[in-house]
Amino acid sequence: MKFEIDKQTLEDLNLLGKFKSNSIFSLFNHTVTRGGEILLERMFHNPFIDETLINERSSILNLFQESRFEFTFSKEELGIVEFYIGNPDHKNFLISFSHNVKRKALKLLTNSKEFDIHQQGLLHTVKFIKRLEKQISAMSTNDKVMVNPYNNQIKNALTSLHSKRFDWIYLLNEDEDISFLKMALYDYKLRYLLSEPINRLMEILYEMDLYITVSTIGRERGFNYAVATGSHNHVIDIKGVYHPAITNAISNDIHLADDLNVIFLTGANMAGKSTLMKSFGVSLYLAHMGFPAPIESMIFSVRQGLYTSINVPDDIHMGYSHFYAEVVRVKKIAVEAASGKSLVIMFDELFKGTNVKDAYDATVAITGAFSDIKECAFIVSTHIMEAGLTLKEEHSNIQFKYLPTEMDGNIPTYSYKLDDGISDDRHGMRIITNENIIEIIKRKSK
Repeated sequence: MKFEIDKQTLEDLNLLGKFKSNSIFSLFNHTVTRGGEILLERMFHNPFIDETLINERSSILNLFQESRFEFTFSKEELGIVEFYIGNPDHKNFLISFSHNVKRKALKLLTNSKEFDIHQQGLLHTVKFIKRLEKQISAMSTNDKVMVNPYNNQIKNALTSLHSKRFDWIYLLNEDEDISFLKMALYDYKLRYLLSEPINRLMEILYEMDLYITVSTIGRERGFNYAVATGSHNHVIDIKGVYHPAITNAISNDIHLADDLNVIFLTGANMAGKSTLMKSFGVSLYLAHMGFPAPIESMIFSVRQGLYTSINVPDDIHMGYSHFYAEVVRVKKIAVEAASGKSLVIMFDELFKGTNVKDAYDATVAITGAFSDIKECAFIVSTHIMEAGLTLKEEHSNIQFKYLPTEMDGNIPTYSYKLDDGISDDRHGMRIITNENIIEIIKRKSK
């Protein structure tokens, strides 16, 4: 079973996107190797729904973060090795030997560079294996590694590196001249006899690249690791969550549980409601990946999926108005929530595409109905404070939070700090007045 998330939610939270400089993926996408990047993409597409796997990965990343392991291989030298071993030769030594004879002959007859490139690949691969053995052997003596799940990977790597099939590599002095016959024999061993264990070692190297990259970003940005628990109690307790794309972001605490499974969020325009919801969603997603997240601390029950309705567009092709697009989105999420799954669901400004009366009635009815699904956790934001007052009288499991606005003369200012209660702040007209929009229109009309 996979963690459930759809395209709309991925876009709302800006989670993916290799070429989007502000995406959460691009924040972590600084691996040295292409293999490390592919592994990162795979992890971003496949969050865990098992607390053991989540805590194991976060434990490994935290080990790398604390130990400050360095990736000592350059992209250029690895490119040579990858090109060399990525073209395995024939299983028959005589055929493999004849291929090298052909390369040598072309060098002598036509000054072809193929033989030299091939020999360079062999020597770089030998050097690479020796350096990898030294680094992994050094890591194996680290006290923290010995008691970490990553120690299993270290043992697997050393089992391959210390097998008898690799002995000749450590005895070879690659700086000395190597006869053509020996070179052909070594080439056959590396690209055929040892191709499988070397490819496994490359996978370990890519994983190391990813762990070093992600943990370094976590350390530099002051991120921390969440602790996952079983899904039976439906708790999400976050201290100090903030959005990683905002400089000097204000952090907030969020708590959800069986008996408090809905946060009804109010506040004026620009008070930070959407950003708070995105901050929560991003951290929850990273936590299910076992990655460092922009939090002070977090304990959470593992969820089966995450759905948001933050930036729902109209659909010209389907003939949907903005309001009907919202209705379709809410219905899709309602079907998932009613299926018995343990989900986290966020709605930003429910039914903002219709009139205030319908929006009020729909917000009260939909939020009240959702609140009875205790397996799921919800955050619902709105400008309609009256909906909050009605819900407060009828539902004890809904938390009422708001983001306050203070006036500095005629200028609204925002603390972005979550508080208990329901906001009655309405400063939209004040912002319009401050921008002199009415005066601009009147001046034009004259």
